[in-house]
Amino acid sequence: MSLTRLRFFAALWVVFYHWRAPWDFDVDAVTQFLAMGRFGVDLFFILSGFVLAHVYLLAREEGRFDFARFLVARFARIWPLHIAVTLFLILVWVTATTLGVPFDTERFALADLPANILMIHAWGFAPDLSWNGPSWSISAEWFAYLAFPAYLMAARALKHRPWLLLGIAVVLFFALDQVHLRLFGETLPMATERYGVIRIIPEFLIGVGLYRLGQAYALPRPAARYAFIGVLAVYLWAVHAAWDDRAIALLGAPIIFLLAELDRRAGETRAGAMSYLGDISYSVYMIHVPFFMVSFNFLQDVLGVVDQTISWPILLAMMVVMIGVSAGTYEWVERPARTRMRAWGEAWISRWRRT
Repeated sequence: MSLTRLRFFAALWVVFYHWRAPWDFDVDAVTQFLAMGRFGVDLFFILSGFVLAHVYLLAREEGRFDFARFLVARFARIWPLHIAVTLFLILVWVTATTLGVPFDTERFALADLPANILMIHAWGFAPDLSWNGPSWSISAEWFAYLAFPAYLMAARALKHRPWLLLGIAVVLFFALDQVHLRLFGETLPMATERYGVIRIIPEFLIGVGLYRLGQAYALPRPAARYAFIGVLAVYLWAVHAAWDDRAIALLGAPIIFLLAELDRRAGETRAGAMSYLGDISYSVYMIHVPFFMVSFNFLQDVLGVVDQTISWPILLAMMVVMIGVSAGTYEWVERPARTRMRAWGEAWISRWRRT
């Protein structure tokens, strides 16, 4: 599916955003496209609301939705890899401390570790960038999962008025944008480790509203195709020219809606390499910062093949290796741990309800 592929491209966009700084080519002087890679997170948030509405909304309407099992499934989806990467960083921290290697102790503050482990660090409990930086968005996702019944309630109440649901989501987006501006002097799409949770609240609801819109209206495939090409062209120009943050974040919504329409008109498609890259996109997203940190230091301090900058062949090689490592963490950590944790959760729920 196109939405599955979009997850990989969004993750890769975030990777380039974080990796571009030491590149020996000043790409930001040519285009702001990579500098805007942080908007891959907004695509994730909107897409998450859309996909979860697709999976669970009908069950809620038919009285089959089981919130406990939903939480088990979502926790098993995000926590195992998150905790595995955190444990790896703890090992790096201990090794560096033991060997006397210079280390950013503020970035790896022990006081922030409990909040990171519990995935509440973007709720205001660890307001500085710490441990695995990108995991702030996983903390925000966990909040949205806990609040999912409220999203389902809104979707049910406005089942036949999807435009109103989307309008409420957009108004909420700008209301929280003003809150973030007044508190921190930054627009809502700049919210990350410091109360990044408020960034997902309206964007997740936008995704839910888009799903409801798709149920109410169906676009013919040619119309969906031409509309998608037009919106994508505007989106690409917006990120190239670094439009207002809020405009770029919201432009992700029609892209997701139109891709879903194209998928619906295309019917079933075979899983292929791009689909698999979408499957491992969570691993790509979660490991890319620790991977770069370790790899860059190894290339610089051990092999001596880089100084302060990286050439594009080395950067490309690092990217290929990182994707390979991501496939490994997906196959050997993420997927088996998810299966095991869901089984444990199902067994615990069954025992709890029998008592």
